Amino acid sequence: MALWRGPACAGLLALAVGCVFLVEPQLPRSALRALWSSLQPGPPEPGPGSPEGRLAAAWDALIVRPARRWRRVAVGVNACVDVVLSGVKLLQALGLNPGDGKDHSILHSRNDLKEAFTHFMGKGAAAERFFSDKETFHDVAQVASKFPGAQHYVGGNAALIGQKFAANSDLKVFHAVTSLGLNEQELLFLSQSAAGPHSSLSSWNGVPDVGMVSDILFWILKEHGKSKSRASDLTRIHFHTLVYHILATVDGHWANQLAAVAAGARVAGTQACATETIDTSRVSLRAPHEFLTSHSEAGSRVIFNPDEPVTEWHREGVSFHFTPVLVCKDPVRTVGLGDAISTEGLFYSEVHPHY
Repeated sequence: MALWRGPACAGLLALAVGCVFLVEPQLPRSALRALWSSLQPGPPEPGPGSPEGRLAAAWDALIVRPARRWRRVAVGVNACVDVVLSGVKLLQALGLNPGDGKDHSILHSRNDLKEAFTHFMGKGAAAERFFSDKETFHDVAQVASKFPGAQHYVGGNAALIGQKFAANSDLKVFHAVTSLGLNEQELLFLSQSAAGPHSSLSSWNGVPDVGMVSDILFWILKEHGKSKSRASDLTRIHFHTLVYHILATVDGHWANQLAAVAAGARVAGTQACATETIDTSRVSLRAPHEFLTSHSEAGSRVIFNPDEPVTEWHREGVSFHFTPVLVCKDPVRTVGLGDAISTEGLFYSEVHPHY
């Protein structure tokens, strides 16, 4: 019977759909397709043996505390209040109708806000834009703040990072910058501002190309990072985008970066889903399965293996650590996620004594 169960069920399904078609020959094809789809067994929920489960288990094995713990942490001073609500519902409350998307480097009106939101929503990307009109911005902020169900959180990079570190370190303010955390837009802005690699791109087309990101990170550290002839302390950059992270470090200054990049990616999945650990049924692996490590030179081709989730490569005294993100399918909270990622990665990093 076990051998016949699958074919028999398929036959019964086909017979049922056929009977419906005979009874209602005018039934639209779309309805028949929907009926057939509803009768098909759904895909199994991701479990321990899925790519997501294997990756999460491998992270847990890799993420270890650094041998030298942080004693003091310097964080800048800024704070604000973040108002969290549905962007679509906010536009509706502002009386804005759907339309074409368009990027604006500066927002001057409600219509600019609508066009920029539509543009970046279509790309599945986050964006930060300056609103030049004070009165219009105040009106939008008031509507957002009073919207039913709107949530209010402490905001600002320094405040959020300070909260994360406060339980483990003393807080001091200090001028030296040894490490940066940034996303794909901030990375491209840096390259465009100084005619760096791939600066001719106006924006990323979907998921940022790993090789291009690697080229820009390398350029920043080689041209603007710490060296014997340059008054700079920058030796580490933590790049994060929706589906993957890269840690780039100048050799000889940092350790435990394999664990650090994995920890940063793991917290992206847990905080967005509001879970203590990775819930494989609520996340998906969307990172590129194959990529080049560089486009400016002959980069290596990498084929990703979820059982070995951190890929490492080197280039002229700079080390790179890449890992995917398990993206939350139905995120609960993404405000401050970039700061949480940067903080978690830094917390697991080990700095060498000459700092």
